[in-house]
Amino acid sequence: MKLAHTVGLLALAAILSVSCSSTETENELWSKSKVLRSQEDHDESIEALEKMLRSYPDGVHASEGRFLLADAYTNIKKDYDNAVTEYRRVTLEYADSDLAPKAQFMIGYIYANYIKDYDKAQAAYLEFQEKYPNDDLSKAVNFELEYLGKNLDEISALKNIINP
Repeated sequence: MKLAHTVGLLALAAILSVSCSSTETENELWSKSKVLRSQEDHDESIEALEKMLRSYPDGVHASEGRFLLADAYTNIKKDYDNAVTEYRRVTLEYADSDLAPKAQFMIGYIYANYIKDYDKAQAAYLEFQEKYPNDDLSKAVNFELEYLGKNLDEISALKNIINP
């Protein structure tokens, strides 16, 4: 009986030791996600970002990690609803970040160009104008609003670029 108890305690100690020592730091998870992304192992990269954001939501890389997660949902997964959700989280949770205006722009862009919900796109772009009137993306937002819902061939400013 004592032997079984001792073996059980040793097994528990070994499990705890392994699980405690396998905790990855924010920098390790950040580096891991970037390496995996560069190797085009997107699912594992996303998993590393999600783990980093769960474990270190206020960490040094959190705003950029959330932005990259949204970018992965947009450009890799083509999961536009989750992309909008993640970009929105950037604007709310990291409002002072340099990435907040870009995230707000991307919300409008996704609604306009992928989801084709022009009312939501307009609302997102107008929110951008209100919050970030002097941002470098302001001209792009004005352009998007002016031509919202139009086909590229209907935009005279692009005619020479599309059909030279």
